[in-house]
Amino acid sequence: MSSLARLTSIISFLIISACSGIPVSQDFEQSFDFSSLKTFAWDANEDNQWGIASSNELVDRRIRSAIENTLTARQFSQVDAAKAEFLVLYNVVVEQRISSSNVSGGISVGRSTRGRHGSIGLSTGSQIRTYEQGALLIDVIDVASDKLVWRGTSAQTLPDLSDPQRLTDHINATVAAIFEQFPPGGQA
Repeated sequence: MSSLARLTSIISFLIISACSGIPVSQDFEQSFDFSSLKTFAWDANEDNQWGIASSNELVDRRIRSAIENTLTARQFSQVDAAKAEFLVLYNVVVEQRISSSNVSGGISVGRSTRGRHGSIGLSTGSQIRTYEQGALLIDVIDVASDKLVWRGTSAQTLPDLSDPQRLTDHINATVAAIFEQFPPGGQA
């Protein structure tokens, strides 16, 4: 394998590795016994009914469905609010962000009738780009104490998700990654 092909393989691996994995975090009440939780229901959010503006009911339904499916798959049962041991609500925050870079680069590899060739380009001109940063926060509230006992969060740069199926897949993957940490310490 030529050194240029090896370099291209290494760069491709690093790009793929950097893109995999969804960043998540959690915070929870350390003294709470999560093993007692078996049933859940939705808690209305005071800011808006379920978590996002009602002008985007499609995304709201996708997120709610992903949360319900994930919790059900993790052996929790959805019941009426009056019978639930914990309540779930979520919030979505999307912000426009700006990033700048003083250095950019690129690699090209090609083949022509005269053989293989490659080049590396480097620019020191300033580049500014805007992007959307999204955060999904999922809260678990203990019904008995009416207190927040767990919060899972994922904050990430939002990819172009103009295709409804890709958007659904992205939401499902994000919710599943957040709930990998629930209940904390594997309590169930």
